Amino acid sequence: MGYFESYQQTLIQTFPELTSPGVTDVIDVLVSNYLSTRNYTLIATVTNIDKEIVVRLDGSIDGTNFGPMISNTITENGTYPYNVTGFPVGYLRGNFLQETGGTNAVVKFSIAAN
Repeated sequence: MGYFESYQQTLIQTFPELTSPGVTDVIDVLVSNYLSTRNYTLIATVTNIDKEIVVRLDGSIDGTNFGPMISNTITENGTYPYNVTGFPVGYLRGNFLQETGGTNAVVKFSIAAN
């Protein structure tokens, strides 16, 4: 009987809520010989917003030094998807970068990579 080894083509991770500016845990989106990603979706669900917040998807090649891949200002509660394509990295994290006009916002990030 032949041997078949399956691999995951899309990686999806949802993180715990952030109640103040900060970053999520890092997600490894480059698993050698199994997964090579270059397209990403960041979904930010925001509640209790006062004025505005800035959310970002940060990427890294080495898992230590991160830079912005997607950045957006949100002014209303809701769920917001953002996409970036053709941008290969090894590691990702969600970043609740800043909050203006209050300290009540709650952000929940989900990230998909393929």
